[in-house]
Amino acid sequence: MNISRVLCVALLAAALSAPAETVAQEIRLRPGDAIQLSVPQREDLGRLLDIDARGNVSLPIVGQVRVEGLTVEEARGTLLRALQELYPSVQTISITLIGAESRTFVYVQGQVARPDKYDLAVAANLWDAVREAGGTTPAASLEAVRLIRVSGDSTTTTYVNVQRALDLGDLSTLPPLRPGDTVIVPERGAAALTSVGAVTVVGAVASPAPYTLSDGKRLVDALLAAGGWTDAASLGKVTIIRPLRRGGTQTTRYDVKRFLETGDARHNPLVLPGDTVNVPRRSSIVSIFTTPAFLIGIITTAATVTAVIVTQR
Repeated sequence: MNISRVLCVALLAAALSAPAETVAQEIRLRPGDAIQLSVPQREDLGRLLDIDARGNVSLPIVGQVRVEGLTVEEARGTLLRALQELYPSVQTISITLIGAESRTFVYVQGQVARPDKYDLAVAANLWDAVREAGGTTPAASLEAVRLIRVSGDSTTTTYVNVQRALDLGDLSTLPPLRPGDTVIVPERGAAALTSVGAVTVVGAVASPAPYTLSDGKRLVDALLAAGGWTDAASLGKVTIIRPLRRGGTQTTRYDVKRFLETGDARHNPLVLPGDTVNVPRRSSIVSIFTTPAFLIGIITTAATVTAVIVTQR
């Protein structure tokens, strides 16, 4: 697959098939963190709060309040309610996580030794995350590592060829991670010895063949297992041909290009054993006019017409 195209797939939505628990989340508080509390109605209550080993902070008179595992916004609500029990005049508060800029929390999932949440240094990249998670399993594929990023109400997914960066010895090409990112190392698609029970991928892909895919894989996963689509692929007209239990087949067309651009999950369905995925090639008038056969035909026709005109003279 053309690497530049892989790196440009940045508008892929989170509807890919990743479990809900792997979707990127906000940074959550932990023991050792410090938060700055500001109380506009009672400035005397404002102070720096340290989260102790038990995950609690200490408020004046109120006492211990547990905030471990909460997001900054959730902790704000918890502290506000605790203060209002003894200080009714308090209507609003604000809290700021001190040193948040030096923390990069990422979630590493998929084919790694220790899938988990990790606290990495600023400027950590994809390979740093994979290495922190104990490296890859034997079944891992680093050619299309998925980076899921939440920004406001939108979620984007980028496929990154980490293997290429390792082969070139240049990790500076890998995108830096941001707090809350999720890194998913996919399973390597294994070519099946038989098409029975496999998903057969044909057409404008790098390696057309039957592939054995694990449960829950979707259309884009099948395309990536086949090495990705070629430059000639017509991603707006990909079809899945599915055998029916009572005989015959059902053919459904999907606009993978639309899915990549808008995240419309209807165009990235689950694939099932026995399915055939066909990626058609784009028809191009330019390519027709530049094929050798067509050019030879034009030259031959022109020569024949010229000969006829000369003969008639």
